[in-house]
Amino acid sequence: MDALPVSEETGLAFASQQPGVMHACGHDGHTAMLLGAAELLAQSAILDEVGGRVVLIFQPAEETGNGAAAMIADNCLQDVDMIFCGHIDTHHPVGHLAVDQGLICSCADPFIIEICGKGGHAARPHEAIDAVVVGASLVLNIQTMVSRMINLAHPGVITVGRIAAGAVHNVIAGKAVLEGTIRSTHPDTRTQIIERMQSVVRGLEEMCKAEISFTLHQGLPAVVNDPVSCALARQAAQEVVGIDQVISQGAPSLGGEDFSFYQEKIPGTMIRFGAATDQDTGPSHSGSFDFDEKVLGYGSRWLATVAVHALRYLQKS
Repeated sequence: MDALPVSEETGLAFASQQPGVMHACGHDGHTAMLLGAAELLAQSAILDEVGGRVVLIFQPAEETGNGAAAMIADNCLQDVDMIFCGHIDTHHPVGHLAVDQGLICSCADPFIIEICGKGGHAARPHEAIDAVVVGASLVLNIQTMVSRMINLAHPGVITVGRIAAGAVHNVIAGKAVLEGTIRSTHPDTRTQIIERMQSVVRGLEEMCKAEISFTLHQGLPAVVNDPVSCALARQAAQEVVGIDQVISQGAPSLGGEDFSFYQEKIPGTMIRFGAATDQDTGPSHSGSFDFDEKVLGYGSRWLATVAVHALRYLQKS
């Protein structure tokens, strides 16, 4: 449903058969959960008793950030009054569901920085403007900026995930491209980070005599669970796993989720499905990522249960 450009290293019998591509974030599990919820609802007479309609949204392209917006454009929310989803999370034990009201995922803004210097011979750097050196200075300055200029009460992070420059070892690169993401949990932090990044770019441009462009692409809004849908999500979670197994995820995640686009249209809540394994597996987005498959049953039951709870609430309101 939503694989990543990561080579699988799990060695599992059902590992990806596509070189360089794997499910490294649990979206295959989410798909299985929703299919399970569909079967539970279809086998039960509860929908006939409660009335109303449940729409199951199998959405691709969460990892590219534009899947939800495309689904909305295709009218997936037509006649839908409330929406729910969950995400597998190996930071929490299996059988636990994390439910929180308010902000749970940060804003996510991708950016590209293009550096145009002046190529030259590796032995004569004084005749060139080294785009690699400028790019390295940018990365270091950006990290210092976050650790020393951002209010720690409103966390933010900047990650440069890709640097491309040069072709051979003995030629100074005249061009470099940096791609990364800004994550922020507060509008003021987001604005501050963007403004300071622009200042860093302008300063290095002047100091290094290079041309540097900073392009910020449309990102993801924060995921904010509203009180009513969150209360319904919590009730359903308590019914599925018991009150003691319903937990908080803790501080808001700096991860981004395009579920936020649905929340801009209708009330909705996103929860987390505990899925930690007892194996030495890697984190999400790594080649060794895996989760405890017992989470699939909990996820299916919660999705079916919360749908019924929401229908009952909507029928009364």
